[in-house]
Amino acid sequence: MSGLRRLVVTGATGKQGGGLINALLDLSPQPFEIYAVTRNTTSGGSKALASKGVKLIQGDFENAEQIFKQVEKPWGLFSVTMPLGGAKKEEVQGKAMTKAALDAGIQHIIFTATDRGAQSDTDPTPIPHFASKFNIEKDIEQKAKASSQGATWTFLRPVAFYENLIPGFIGKGFVSMWRLNGLDNKVQHVSTKDIGKVAADAFVNASSPEYKNKAVHLAGDELSPRQMATIFKEVTGEEIPATYSWLATVLRWMLNEQLGIMMKWWTTAGFKTDVEATRKRYPFMQDFRSWLETDSAWAKKGKA
Repeated sequence: MSGLRRLVVTGATGKQGGGLINALLDLSPQPFEIYAVTRNTTSGGSKALASKGVKLIQGDFENAEQIFKQVEKPWGLFSVTMPLGGAKKEEVQGKAMTKAALDAGIQHIIFTATDRGAQSDTDPTPIPHFASKFNIEKDIEQKAKASSQGATWTFLRPVAFYENLIPGFIGKGFVSMWRLNGLDNKVQHVSTKDIGKVAADAFVNASSPEYKNKAVHLAGDELSPRQMATIFKEVTGEEIPATYSWLATVLRWMLNEQLGIMMKWWTTAGFKTDVEATRKRYPFMQDFRSWLETDSAWAKKGKA
């Protein structure tokens, strides 16, 4: 195992980090030794990773330096940040993770951020958790360039996730808040599994011109609430989960910083990834129908 490049994966038990690990485990021959960062090494998700040969690191973004003390000569970092404590905290933690990684000798960082419209390289947008990721990107660029090891980076810029559509109140709330924009407001979406596949490809080909110090925008489909509901009914035979519009209005107001500002932005600037070009570059990229049929909770329910 000593000849393998060591990858540190944050968000390992989440959707994006988990998607990356699954994609990495499918590689043959295996070029990497995978270290999964998890708060709880005894959780079900952590044990499942360990059973597949993934090494576990106990830690989180609160103490980034401690993570890299547990890995000898790490080569790559997959960094995915969440604004659970607010966008400002996300930015502070993301920058601290970058510093700790580069100080530990990391040679390639993949940071998963977000598409920010037509001017993603220069426009942070008014959305707090988009702006925080913009600032983390700029920090990675500066720190990597100044690093003694000449570190490189790849930024993944996905759009909205299909996985926002799940059974229960959260899924109902997402659909209903989006519907407030109008039934024909088209928004680009992507599967987190596909983000993981692209991240794996970027690690394998980190030195290639398509990934070295490049940003990659990811979208698998572009559709409106009306179109999504039609496809959902065709595939599942059910109405798409939704709740009352008055409740959606209240939720959007209460979650203005997290969701409201972003959903309003969907009606003005919006995501601007070239879906057709993305699907041509990555033929495995799922559209909404294929995701619903194969990877959604409704697909899994049908297979049970």
